[in-house]
Amino acid sequence: MTPTVKVAFARLSTGTKMLLILSAALLPLGFTAVFTSLDTARAVQRQRMAAAQMATAMYAAQMDAAITAGLTAVRIPLRSGQAARYLCAALVGRPGEPRHTSAPIAVFDATGRRQCQSHGHPIELQRPPIGQNELIRLDADRGRLQIAAVSPDGRLFAQTDVALRDIPLKVEVDPGPVAMRVTLNDGASHAVVRALPTIDDDSLTFVSTPLAAGKLTLDIGFQPDPIRSRTILLIVIPILMWLAAGFTGWYIVNRLLLRPLLQLQRAIDRFRLGQGPLEIPRLTTPATEIQELAASFAIASSRILKHERELEQGLARQTRLTREVHHRVKNNLQVVSSLINLHARGATEDAAADAYAAIQRRVDALAVVHRNHFAELEENRGLSLRTLAGELASNLRASAPPAAAGMPIALNMISANVSQDVAVPVAFLITEVVELMMFSNPHGSILISLEATDIPDRARLRIETLGLIDHSLESYPAITRFDRVITGLARQLRAPLEQDRQAGRFEILISTLN
Repeated sequence: MTPTVKVAFARLSTGTKMLLILSAALLPLGFTAVFTSLDTARAVQRQRMAAAQMATAMYAAQMDAAITAGLTAVRIPLRSGQAARYLCAALVGRPGEPRHTSAPIAVFDATGRRQCQSHGHPIELQRPPIGQNELIRLDADRGRLQIAAVSPDGRLFAQTDVALRDIPLKVEVDPGPVAMRVTLNDGASHAVVRALPTIDDDSLTFVSTPLAAGKLTLDIGFQPDPIRSRTILLIVIPILMWLAAGFTGWYIVNRLLLRPLLQLQRAIDRFRLGQGPLEIPRLTTPATEIQELAASFAIASSRILKHERELEQGLARQTRLTREVHHRVKNNLQVVSSLINLHARGATEDAAADAYAAIQRRVDALAVVHRNHFAELEENRGLSLRTLAGELASNLRASAPPAAAGMPIALNMISANVSQDVAVPVAFLITEVVELMMFSNPHGSILISLEATDIPDRARLRIETLGLIDHSLESYPAITRFDRVITGLARQLRAPLEQDRQAGRFEILISTLN
């Protein structure tokens, strides 16, 4: 047995394995019985076919005799060389003589005019083919054989119509098959000579033989030989033995092994964590190994439930710790923002106040990212970039310098979520660029947009201002520091930052979550 066959056999169920093993053990006996029955059936079939061929030959001999008699009947008067009137006188016969003991014969002249007819319905002349002196034709519509001959000088024709029903067919072959249908055909048409009631002609066995030098064909359908009881038993007994052995093996294996294992499997499938221990059903099996296996499953489920409760308690402690850390970080950021605000109020110089305001805007941006990150942490969906940008825009408008007070900041963003590693540099990038535009174009407006791209998991972030005067951004005092900061932020986002300072537009591709 090859390794592949071993693996395939090992994957089968136990009941199927048992059935295959028993079937293989009984296979020689089954083959012997089946081959013996088949040989017996073939021998009987050969005998029946030989009897059918013998009966067909006898039928053919009787049909040939009838055709020969018809040919002789039309040849004799023509060979005498007498005139038509003498032939007709001989055919009509003397008064008082019987004239209906044979098929009617008619004599025609060369023009096809009937000169006389012995008796019966008028016969219509059927001329032999050119170059032939005789004609044997089947009239299937009227059930007749038309036999015609021409005189040596070609002046007279004689024809007889033999009714198929008048042809005596009697065959005795004992034992032999019964001829259910006898059919005569000439290639173009066929007529039934004899027919017995049958269920279906397709079930008959047909034997064919030529007649009249191949001009006609005799087809005989015989009733098939019924299968004998001995042949049936020889074929059925091996099958019954295979079925009985397979059923017995399947019943034993199913009762002692498969059914208890199936009950145990269903109990395990119904087991759910948090709904109590595993409930083992009452197993009605003498196999102690299965009962011990069920007890082991019960013990394992109890251990799993205990471990699950410990994990739930640890998760609850971790959740409380995370919330505590979040509140502490949020409070610390608020304290830092408040301290910066106090120092900004006490600043005596505008430069110091602007510096404090810039620091406060960046601390507010970090606080916004932290707050949104914790809100989405439990669902693990990432941070909504639209919500993040909205809060940043509100904070930036509130902390805008006096010259840009009330500066409009519009949003046009698709719905997309990002991770915290992306949210932090994006928040700082928006803060840096918007602060630059507030100082460079205080009377303009700002548009923050987020558009989808052809690249999966990528979106295009664009920040632009309207009403910008040429070279206004380059005149910003802290433009050198601005370049260093946005370069570092673009490096964190792993994408190049596209800048058009003449138009006041900044673009970058950012990673998004599905």
